Amino acid sequence: MPPIALFGIQFTLALVAYALIAWWYVSPRLAGLRPEKALVPLVWVHAFRIIGGTILAPGAVDAAVPVEFRTMIGLGDIATAVLALVALLALRYRMSWALASVWVVLVVGLLDTVNAIIQSMRFSVFDHALGVNWVIVTMYVPALLVSSVLIFVQLRRRDGATG
Repeated sequence: MPPIALFGIQFTLALVAYALIAWWYVSPRLAGLRPEKALVPLVWVHAFRIIGGTILAPGAVDAAVPVEFRTMIGLGDIATAVLALVALLALRYRMSWALASVWVVLVVGLLDTVNAIIQSMRFSVFDHALGVNWVIVTMYVPALLVSSVLIFVQLRRRDGATG
């Protein structure tokens, strides 16, 4: 089986599984919370994007994976994780800019993820040994996408309540 086909199957099944968890369990529990409270567990998922920095570690992926790709992916994930931690602190301490910081995490995180997908295809990275990064992409990225949708719903819920 071509690596890209295996990736597609694993990614899709994980995405479906996370979506069902979100629909059946997470969303009903978040519905009863104020959006500011409901956002906290969803943003925590993004705080652990630091794991994407694994791609920067020596020997983590095949040396044939271009340094340009590894740097772009690793630093994008680490930057998004830092933004998520800032947003969590802002939510925790009820800063006036807390919700704006969550919007920043959402937008930067989605742009980073879309860029990673595009660059993965551009550099044909699935044809190379990715080590633990294969698991990150097939199991964690779908969780990030589902979390992003739930964050968007909560942010829009909050906007709808005030406007």
